[in-house]
Amino acid sequence: MKAFVIKKPYEAGVYEVERPVPKADEVLIKVAAAGFCGTDIHTYKGEHVTDYPIIPGHEFSGVVVETGNEVTQFKTGDPVIADPNVFCEKCFYCKQNKQIHCENIQVIGNTRNGAFAEYVTVPERCVFHADGLDLVVGSMAEPLACVINSHNKAAVPVGANVLICGAGTIGLMQLLMAKRRGAATVTIIDLKEPQLEKAKQLGADNAIMSDSNVQEKLRALYPRGFDFIIEATGVPKVAEMAIKLLADTGTYIAFGVCPTDSEIKVNPFDIYYRDLKIIGSYALEKTMPQAVSMIKGGLNLEPLIGKVISIDEMPEKFGEFVAGKTSNKIIVKFD
Repeated sequence: MKAFVIKKPYEAGVYEVERPVPKADEVLIKVAAAGFCGTDIHTYKGEHVTDYPIIPGHEFSGVVVETGNEVTQFKTGDPVIADPNVFCEKCFYCKQNKQIHCENIQVIGNTRNGAFAEYVTVPERCVFHADGLDLVVGSMAEPLACVINSHNKAAVPVGANVLICGAGTIGLMQLLMAKRRGAATVTIIDLKEPQLEKAKQLGADNAIMSDSNVQEKLRALYPRGFDFIIEATGVPKVAEMAIKLLADTGTYIAFGVCPTDSEIKVNPFDIYYRDLKIIGSYALEKTMPQAVSMIKGGLNLEPLIGKVISIDEMPEKFGEFVAGKTSNKIIVKFD
């Protein structure tokens, strides 16, 4: 089968590899669509703990073509999506329903081969039925599940003024969710004009270029600050600025992936005196069913799709993605 393989950091291409064989508790999925994610860049650069070579790709949909002899909930022909996080369900954290911190976690596309390939094997416990979903759109259920996880941790107050830092796919999903949660206004900032235009089309009340004067522009709009801020860039300077822009009693969601060795300056007296809440939100945690329900319930993710490409186009397009030259979600579609 064809697969996009990262042989070692900064070295990747499309190769012919052996088709995987499902274990007793696994299903073999013929991949229909798989989306690019910033996490794939970290894997490509060697910034995540992983063994090489590795097939990346953790946002995907497909059809079951084979099942292990212990599988009971799926059959050949079922359209499916999957949670890429494989929890052991035995360790200290799993037993407390804190599975995303599983001490033995495996991650499809990072510690085990992923979905930038014609076929991928997935444990049955990580697979979900996708009947009625367009499978290209369905491949975006995973990032939506991550966004939902953040909203489960801290709900946007009805009538809140919300700031979203970053208008990439995640920032735009956060925009859609914040509006559904009852935000009075949503302001979004980004460095790319096309992304800001897309944000306006999706209902952003303010879409502002993140230039050297962005903090002053935001202060002019909301002198008392924002009730709820979602940081979705992973840029430490943006994170530091965002916390300063919180209104009293405001909530800050750390969603973007900052470098592991990065630091920001935060005034602890401000946190205490102004009743600020700083909340981390890592990945998804048992929120895939909610994502499927939201898509089936009418949450339209199609405007977030940028380009749909073939696996043979991956090396060139992935290079552009790593260089920051792409806009909106890029999805690899398989025959």
